[in-house]
Amino acid sequence: MAQDIQPTSEAYHPQDVVFINTHLIQRAMEGLQKSREKFQALLEQAELGELSVQYDLALRYLEGDGVEADPVQAVHWLSQAAELGDLRALETLARCYQFGTGVELDEVRAAELYRQCAEQDYVSAVCDLGLCYENGTGVDPDPARAAGLYLQAAEQDYAPAMCNLAVCYLNGIGVEADPVQAAAWLERAAAQDFPRAVSILGCCYEGGTGVERDPERAVQLYRRAAQQDYAPAMCNLGYCYLTGIGTESSPEQAVHWLRRAAEQDFPRAQLLLGRCCQNGNGLPRDDEAGARWFQAAAGLGYPPAMCDLGLCYETGEGMPQDPALAAEWYTRAARQGYAPAQCNLAVCYLNGIGVETDPGQAVEWLEKAAGQGLPRAMGLLSRCLRAGIGVQRDEREALTWLQKAAGLGDGDAMHVLGQWYRDGAGALPKDREKALDWLRRAAEAGCTGAAEDLRALEADADAPQARKKGLLGRLFGS
Repeated sequence: MAQDIQPTSEAYHPQDVVFINTHLIQRAMEGLQKSREKFQALLEQAELGELSVQYDLALRYLEGDGVEADPVQAVHWLSQAAELGDLRALETLARCYQFGTGVELDEVRAAELYRQCAEQDYVSAVCDLGLCYENGTGVDPDPARAAGLYLQAAEQDYAPAMCNLAVCYLNGIGVEADPVQAAAWLERAAAQDFPRAVSILGCCYEGGTGVERDPERAVQLYRRAAQQDYAPAMCNLGYCYLTGIGTESSPEQAVHWLRRAAEQDFPRAQLLLGRCCQNGNGLPRDDEAGARWFQAAAGLGYPPAMCDLGLCYETGEGMPQDPALAAEWYTRAARQGYAPAQCNLAVCYLNGIGVETDPGQAVEWLEKAAGQGLPRAMGLLSRCLRAGIGVQRDEREALTWLQKAAGLGDGDAMHVLGQWYRDGAGALPKDREKALDWLRRAAEAGCTGAAEDLRALEADADAPQARKKGLLGRLFGS
């Protein structure tokens, strides 16, 4: 039998030869040498007490520019410059304390340094201090104080503060919610091409929040911010291409933008890209790749990705099947309040998937998810209430949750509600017309069982007419 002969070393092809550009290498070496020489000159000037260079020297130590990165030395020079009144150095020093860069993390000290800077009306520090009050970083949370500081900086045309103030108006943080005011501040910040503001303004146009809904305008704004490599905007643009919001659907373009955002460790993009991989949407189906993206986003603490990763472990799609790990990931996401994970975890407790069967625990998680408006959880909770599984039997409460789920368009709930009207079950009287209506809605939502029940009920309705016609035919010879 003939065999392919493989060479023992790499084949030589003339096109594989790489000619080294010694001129470019020389230029790079010269640039590195100049950077080192400039650093040395800065160091000598800084040691002589020249304020103008101490801040620049600190930045070089922070960034490793011309010298090996040394955050401790950076803090030393920032402290020297701050003591001499350099507000840039004072603000950067505050950030070092806030994040523990070159110094022991101390949020209280950071907030105090921001305050010292803000008291001298250094606009970026005013905004930083506002963020401390919004998040309770080194100070007691004070949303109203945060909004006031954002306003102070925003009135000086500082785009990040305008954007933060807009978010306060969108969410009622320290001010009364006012989407129109929010959109106005976002427009001002976007006029400076501040990417976060441009992206959030796109969200406003997509949803009609504070402005007239305009999905095409939203896509334009997402693209504008995405072109600045702003990950949330790249993700939003990818989602628009995925769903055809404001633009023609293009799974390939969706994958392009989602991948760019995912590579910046933006978890929502990683989740959506993982789903594209598992659905073969815009790229060949690859369950393993999808699961890896879910893992990446779950590792960043993103609850929807934790839930999807749990589903991979439950079903064995892209991961070895492991019910215990599935339940663990559902639990992590459920504890962060993610309703679909709470519902999935409840199903695990109902069926003993990766955990001990515990109907009481299942009902507790279903109540949490149903309370957040998740139709599937409402339908399952209704079944538990009607059957007395994990909770005292209560048909009227079961009916309440079932009607809520059906009203939200859940196919299974509409199907069950149709059955109850058909049979006069669940504290409902028999009502054929309502049964037909709900079964028809469920069938239109894609519920196969509902379509079968609908056909059967319609056939039962036709049967008496057929029998009557047959009798009349015999009597009158028709």
